[in-house]
Amino acid sequence: MSLKLPTLLFCLTLCSTAQAAPSVEAEADYQRAVRMAEANAQQASRLVEQEQLGQLDKPAMAQALHAFAQEHDAMEHELRKASDGGHAVASYLLANLESHFKLLMPGQREQKQAQACALYQTAADQGLLAAAVAMLRECQTAMLRFAVDDPELQRLRAQLLKTLERPDPYADYYPLPTSQSLCFKGLEKPTLDPQRPLGAVAQAFTPVSLTLQQYRADAYYSLIVMGDVDEATAQAHFKQVQALTKDCLDPMNLSAEFRGNGTH
Repeated sequence: MSLKLPTLLFCLTLCSTAQAAPSVEAEADYQRAVRMAEANAQQASRLVEQEQLGQLDKPAMAQALHAFAQEHDAMEHELRKASDGGHAVASYLLANLESHFKLLMPGQREQKQAQACALYQTAADQGLLAAAVAMLRECQTAMLRFAVDDPELQRLRAQLLKTLERPDPYADYYPLPTSQSLCFKGLEKPTLDPQRPLGAVAQAFTPVSLTLQQYRADAYYSLIVMGDVDEATAQAHFKQVQALTKDCLDPMNLSAEFRGNGTH
C-alpha cells in the first residue's frame, strides 16, 4: 500500500489552469483527477506529519493506506480516461506515475519503463515540451553505452529540437512536475528510515514543479550533454540556458567550460 504515497505527493502539483484540452470530456476527466489528487495529497501530508509525531501505529497506518490506495486508484482511473481521450498533460502525468513505479517495483521495471515511455511519446507527439524533455532524459540508453550515433538517440534529440521551435499548445498547464531535472533538481540518494517509512518515501519522490521557461532551459541543457554536439552548437544552447534562467544547477559545470570561450 505504501507504494501509493509518492504518486499522491506527486499529484499535489497537478493543479493548473486548463485552456488547451482536446475535448470537453477529456478536460472534465482531467479536472476530476486534479481535484482528487489535491485531496489525496493533503491526506498524504497529514499521514507523514502523524508519522513524524509518532501518532501513527501500524494498524492505523495499514487502515489509512488502504483507504489511500483506493482514492489513488480512483484518481488514476480519471487520469487514464483523460489520456485515452487525447489529453497530453494527462498522458504525461500518467507516464510520471509509471516512472515512479519502475523504481519501487524492480520486478516490473522493464514493463513500467515501456509504459512510461509510450505515454511520454504520446504527449510529445501532441507538442508537450515536458514530455519531449522526458523522452530524451529517460527513454534512451545510448548515452549509457556511449553510442552517440544511436538512431533512437538522434530521433529523440531531433524531436526535442523540433518541439522547442514551436509554441507549446499546453502552455497554460504549466508548471508541471518532474522527479528528474538536470538544471533544477539535484541528484540525492534517499535516506531510508525504518522508523519513518512514509516520510522517507515522500522525501525521495517529491518532484519539482517547473514552468515552461524552466523546461526550455532544461531542454537546451539536455541537448548539450546527451549527444555528440559540436562546440559552436553547445555554446549556443548554453546561451539559451543562461537567457532562460539564472538558477540552473549546472551539474556538468558547463559555465566553467565555456567561460574561456566567451559564453557568459
